[in-house]
Amino acid sequence: MKRVLAHLVSIIILSISHSATAYEVLQCVSDKYIFPKTQKSGLSNPAERGKYKFDVITYGEKPFLFSIDEPDIITPTITLPSFLAEYSKNQGYKYDAYHTFESANLALDGKVWFPDTSEKKPVILLVHGNSDPGFDYLGELFSSRGYVVVQVDQTYLNGLMGESGARGWVLLEHLKLLRSWNRKQDSIFYNKLDLENIALIGMSRGGEAVSLASTFNNLKTLPNSDKLTEFGFGIKSVVALAPMDGQYQHANGKNILRNTNYLVLQGGHDADVYQFLGSQQWQRTLFDDSNDYVKYSIYVYKANHINFNQDMSNDTHWGGSKRFYKKLLSPKQQEQLTKVFVSAFIDLTLLGKKEYENILRRPPISEFDLPKDIYVSRYITSAFQVIENFDILNTDRKRYKVLVDGQEQLGMPSIVKEQLRGGVDTPNNVLALKLKKQVETSFQVKLASIDGLTMKDKFLTFAIAVLDSEKNRECSPYNLLSDIKIKILNKYGVVINQNFTSPGSISPLLTSDYSELENKDVSYPPTEPLLQTVVFPIELIAESSNTDEIILNISFTPSQNMSIILDDISIAR
Repeated sequence: MKRVLAHLVSIIILSISHSATAYEVLQCVSDKYIFPKTQKSGLSNPAERGKYKFDVITYGEKPFLFSIDEPDIITPTITLPSFLAEYSKNQGYKYDAYHTFESANLALDGKVWFPDTSEKKPVILLVHGNSDPGFDYLGELFSSRGYVVVQVDQTYLNGLMGESGARGWVLLEHLKLLRSWNRKQDSIFYNKLDLENIALIGMSRGGEAVSLASTFNNLKTLPNSDKLTEFGFGIKSVVALAPMDGQYQHANGKNILRNTNYLVLQGGHDADVYQFLGSQQWQRTLFDDSNDYVKYSIYVYKANHINFNQDMSNDTHWGGSKRFYKKLLSPKQQEQLTKVFVSAFIDLTLLGKKEYENILRRPPISEFDLPKDIYVSRYITSAFQVIENFDILNTDRKRYKVLVDGQEQLGMPSIVKEQLRGGVDTPNNVLALKLKKQVETSFQVKLASIDGLTMKDKFLTFAIAVLDSEKNRECSPYNLLSDIKIKILNKYGVVINQNFTSPGSISPLLTSDYSELENKDVSYPPTEPLLQTVVFPIELIAESSNTDEIILNISFTPSQNMSIILDDISIAR
């Protein structure tokens, strides 16, 4: 949704002089980042076309929105349940046209890429936001790799507000239609669709809709009704490209995505969804059964909103400034990185290709034609054993403490809210630390025992973000990761193992330059703190008994004064 920020004053100072050009802003940020050295993985490129030829089939009502021709299959219309129509009607819209929400006779229009095979194949649904469909580049890729792909047209929902729930519901109606065809012997789809292996991919408002669809899919009956939903599809994975969040809320609050794999991609120069709203759904993605799940967040510094969608990238320029986009990734570059990350994620979560995990955890800019840019990756799997995430405040905090130069700090550690661009608080709590140049600052947390941690191939992980630095006006490179040490102590203070190193780089505070779009009435906050996951391999020496209390010590001795935040301190395999 187009957002205009009137008279918004940023709480964070630009990292370089306002007199610098936009190109100089981006170059300075890149110069601060030490690009990690990676070895060739030897993996097949997830963005390469596969072996399958495919047909393109259209379905829908007349007139068909994708083509002037009659669709290959004529489909019935649907009526949304009343709770969704009432939600949209009661949003207090500013313009009269938004008060009308036609919930009956809605079309089921779709474009299908159908691989030439007799085998049953997983299904992917693609959905747009407040725009036209524009994901042929994904439809063609995935169908060539053996997926049945449906690009859903919901343009009749454009221009409304609070309609993301309706967008999600319509996706499930498409799945019901596909299921009926999958059961009909005279259908081209007969027994070709694996509806126990489904992925939903959405952008912008569609990015919120796919998460809502996954949640609605678990409803047995309509809200406050005994009427059955007839859903229950095997939606395994959800992908959100620069998504909205919170335009539709359930009776009990914002959407919680349970036991579903989740990937969100966001651009650092998004002039539409200018805050990383998808990070909130990432936080609200929870794993609480015995199966394996993952959730990934990848922030791409020079990516923007419109270049995820081919239709928008060709014609749309927010603010009327084409100059804004010239300094960013090109449409083809952004499509390429989208293909790489989304394809790796879909193959990982639907086909079990574990080898693609590292593409998402540490994006390899030297492979797969990924554009050279700063990629900030954050992730959690259901195998993570969380040590501390700072979410519960009203408990005894004696289990952890902060030390500066070996002396414990008086008072409680500073627990604050994670913030979006513009200083907007989120519900997530993080630990804030002010680090002094060449002074060791340590965070210590008690672990009940080493039981379960003595296995090999374990990793310590935590999320970290740089908030600011005394040298943030300079363009000299610095990687805080090189000044972090990990120690594991027993109750006598004896170091069990302290030789830990971590690959990769910690991103500097990323400054986005919106100067070409700004005027006296419109301003964009320049920075947004971005938590990223870092990993340290550990191996505990089994000299202590399983009843010994052990202490995890994370210490920082930076070469400059700076502020950071920490979250999600965990042990993982």
